[in-house]
Amino acid sequence: MDYTKSLVNDVKGMKIGLPREFLAEGVSEEVRNAILEVAEKYRELGAEVEECSLDVGKYSLATYYIIACAEASSNLGRFDGIRYGYRTENFENLKDIYKNSRSEGFGPEVKRRIILGTYVLSSGYYDAYYKKAQKVRTFIKNEYDKLFEKYDLILTPTSPTTAFKLGEKSNNPLEMYMADICTVSVNIAGLPGMNVPAKLDSNGLPIGFLLVGNSFEEEKIFRAAYTYEQNTNFRENKPTFKK
Repeated sequence: MDYTKSLVNDVKGMKIGLPREFLAEGVSEEVRNAILEVAEKYRELGAEVEECSLDVGKYSLATYYIIACAEASSNLGRFDGIRYGYRTENFENLKDIYKNSRSEGFGPEVKRRIILGTYVLSSGYYDAYYKKAQKVRTFIKNEYDKLFEKYDLILTPTSPTTAFKLGEKSNNPLEMYMADICTVSVNIAGLPGMNVPAKLDSNGLPIGFLLVGNSFEEEKIFRAAYTYEQNTNFRENKPTFKK
C-alpha cells in the first residue's frame, strides 16, 4: 500500500479518544500537560477529541512480560553455540559448549527474561501464568475494539516520563519496565501505533505522544501525525543532552 497518499494535512471530522487512565497517577505533570496540549491542537485543527476510558493499564504490564518472556525463553532455546549464535572458545565437552556459550553470549536482561519465561512455561505454572495471560490479552484486545467502534484513533503518552540516564535503572528492572506502561497494551493487542514528538520538557528532553489505530488502518495514523507535524514547530526544537 502506498502510504504517501495518507500524508494529507487535514484531520477535520476525525474522532480521537483520550483515555483518562493514561494521564493518571504515575505520569509526570509535564508529560500530562504536553498530551493535553496535543489534544487541544487537534481540536483546533478540526478533530473531535474527547476523554474516554481504557482501563487496561493495571493488567497490561504483567500480561506483556509474562508472554514476552515466555516467547523469549522458547525462541532463544535454539542459541546453543552449535546451530545458532555465539560459540564459546572455553569448552571441553558438549555440556560446556551449551553452558558457556549461553552464559557468555547473553547479557543480564536476556538471562532474566529466559529465567522468567522458563518459569511461567514450566509444569504447574503454565495454566496459572501463561494461559491466564493469553486470556487477559484477548480481554485487552476486546477493550480496544470497543473504543474503535467510536473513535478513529487513540491518543496517549508514549512514556510516563522523559528519558532517564543510560544505566540509571539497570539495578531496578521493575522500575525500568514501568517505563513501558503506555505502550505494552498496544503490543499485546497487536495494533499499529506511532510515536510523534510533541515538545521538550523543562530539562530539554523530548516528550512524545502515541497515536494508536485499529488493525489495517495505518493510513489514519499517518494522516493525523502528518497534520500535527505540518501545523506545529516541534521540528525546530533541539533536545538537550547532558554528559
